[in-house]
Amino acid sequence: MSKLLYLIGAALWTVCLLLTDGRTADAEDGSSEVLFGIQGHYRVGVWTGIRYSGSQNVTTLETRDGDGAEVLYEQAGDVTDGDWAYAVPGSEAAPLILRNGDAMISTGRFPTIGSPSRGPAMIPLDMNWIIVIGDPLGVDEVGANKLLNRDASIAVSKPTAPMEFPDSMIGYEGVDMIMINAAGIDLLRALTKQQRMAIEQWVTGGGHIFITLGIACQDLFKAAPWLQKLLGITEPKTTTIDPSAIETYTSTQSPLKNFTGIQLPRKRGTVLITGKTTRRVSLPVAAVYNIGFGRITAIAADLDDEMFTSWPERLDLMTQLTGDILLPDKKDIAITNRGTAYGDLAGQLRATLDQFEVKRKFGFSVVSIILMALIAAIGPLDYLLINRFLGRPLLGWLSFPLLTIALTLVLMYEARPNLDRGISTTDAKTGIIRCNRVEIIDIDAIAGLGRGFQASCIYSHDAALLNIDIDESTNFYQLTDSIQQSLLSPLGYPGQTYGGIQIAIEDTRMPPYTIRMQKSGVNKTGVPAGLLHNSILGAPLAARSSKSVQTLLRFKPKLTNIPSLQRRVGSELLKGELVNPLPVDLLDGMLIYRNWAYLLRTRFPAGGRIERIDGLRQKNFRWRLSRQTALESSRDTEEWDPSSVELPDRVAEMLMFHNTVGGNRYTGLRDDALSSLDLSHTLSEDRCILIGRLADELTTLELSNKENEIEGNGKSLTMIRLVLPVTSEKDL
Repeated sequence: MSKLLYLIGAALWTVCLLLTDGRTADAEDGSSEVLFGIQGHYRVGVWTGIRYSGSQNVTTLETRDGDGAEVLYEQAGDVTDGDWAYAVPGSEAAPLILRNGDAMISTGRFPTIGSPSRGPAMIPLDMNWIIVIGDPLGVDEVGANKLLNRDASIAVSKPTAPMEFPDSMIGYEGVDMIMINAAGIDLLRALTKQQRMAIEQWVTGGGHIFITLGIACQDLFKAAPWLQKLLGITEPKTTTIDPSAIETYTSTQSPLKNFTGIQLPRKRGTVLITGKTTRRVSLPVAAVYNIGFGRITAIAADLDDEMFTSWPERLDLMTQLTGDILLPDKKDIAITNRGTAYGDLAGQLRATLDQFEVKRKFGFSVVSIILMALIAAIGPLDYLLINRFLGRPLLGWLSFPLLTIALTLVLMYEARPNLDRGISTTDAKTGIIRCNRVEIIDIDAIAGLGRGFQASCIYSHDAALLNIDIDESTNFYQLTDSIQQSLLSPLGYPGQTYGGIQIAIEDTRMPPYTIRMQKSGVNKTGVPAGLLHNSILGAPLAARSSKSVQTLLRFKPKLTNIPSLQRRVGSELLKGELVNPLPVDLLDGMLIYRNWAYLLRTRFPAGGRIERIDGLRQKNFRWRLSRQTALESSRDTEEWDPSSVELPDRVAEMLMFHNTVGGNRYTGLRDDALSSLDLSHTLSEDRCILIGRLADELTTLELSNKENEIEGNGKSLTMIRLVLPVTSEKDL
């Protein structure tokens, strides 16, 4: 009977979702509306903006995390005092309750998975998500077929009003690309300062912009001067460009006419198409510029012009310029016999961190000695003591089980969980709290930007409610001028990405917990921060269970003695002097330029100096990533094992340069959930990467509970990457 009632309730709830189209939740005001993400589009497991159009401010969002536990996101009043609030949905159609204090404003659910071209929907990770400011340029029709009733294979959000843009960079998490052209000038002009800053921070933090700069580029830069600043264009000048370079690039049979475009910077970035003006002067027609950890792909043409609109190769041109973002089947390679529950590198990272050695381990020799001792004790005891000395053979039926039970108790006692916490016996702290973590810190010395990512898995031997905060070390403060963002959130959700199956996520057995967002002007050491941060209060852990969390940092680095490196003309080799500008020592470091890795000494001390880079041992970087070795007339490559959960450093290495090693053609796994960590696109002509491991942690998780404490014997890995400028001899 209970199952029947449950099915009836689920059916009624589904009907309600269909009637509301997943867009409007139940609100106290009939004219009020709850809008999810950007035009109803969002991803699971990432920060998502929720906009309420009613008269009341939203102070708390109540939803479920990936483990099914109820979580309350308390908004920071001086940050989210407008229409936007932010939370991390834990699953498709996760429940959502909006509150103002203790008063309930609205209830509903996030939209279900569906076709983004038909309205609000959850966007799966294997579908690219593009935001268009202006004309979609045919991207919204990729993969669509009206005869077969097939929808577009790329999710395209086309905001029409400024209020539809989030006012924080975390509202764009999960977006693959933003497309900007002349048709969006009015919309760009109407954006608020906070909205413009959110897009700019998203780009420099790892986002991707595709922009068309034709005859209307000057008006576009007047509407959005921050775009001109990012591209490094002091005075935008236009010229008439011969189309032959674009025709050759696309191998088209449909000729184009001369068009007007901007003169793109030549000394920066990577030129994709080199063309000529009508006066036969060479200039870049299309180029990609690294901006912080993100990039901007620019083309000196208005692709929404009538000539390009009727040109059949327009979409092919855009696809070749932007890589696999506009491909309908992104990274879709058949994978067989993988033997894992997860299909993404993020799942392998989480599985690697979720390995805790709680039991004492005994070697085979110890077990063999115990068995031999048992056999030896039973034999002489039964024959000499029971039969010969006492003369009562029937007592063997009693002595044998007693000896077995006694030995079993001794072994159980010795194999008990290791509760030695290194504290006094009078301390009230009990149980085992362990944490495995992988931390990746990135610093761009060119743009003066820093970001950090930490994936942590916390294990509790006993049931516990944990208050979790982010703790920065002294080395981190020496490395940092100011901190802008330090956010904690749950990591992972049900599904193939992280492993597991999709089930009903409501877990009523676990008590609710709170993620409280705050903003402060200084950090713990008194350094100016303007810090947007949060803490997790009362996170429930069942006995002998674990919980995964992630940390997203954004800061301004403090560096000294930035080295000046030069590229030899006509080669991919570097020369010059290398200095470690970091206040920490680098272990097992490398200097990576294009496809060459210069191997540093085991320890590169802070402020250390190497007079000549060309004296270092060089390795093929792709070969080093794949552990490839040359054997006489053949090459041997180490096969990637997707099921391996032993080496977090190898998984972190793949996450940092997945596309460099060949992507999922090598690993057999996707890289969608944590693809922002991949800096393969940064290995261009004008920059290199200094990478190494740190002996000490820069940031850790801290438990503020008096009765709990994290043990210091978990797996820990801290990697740091420093992007350095490279100049050419001819530019000096």
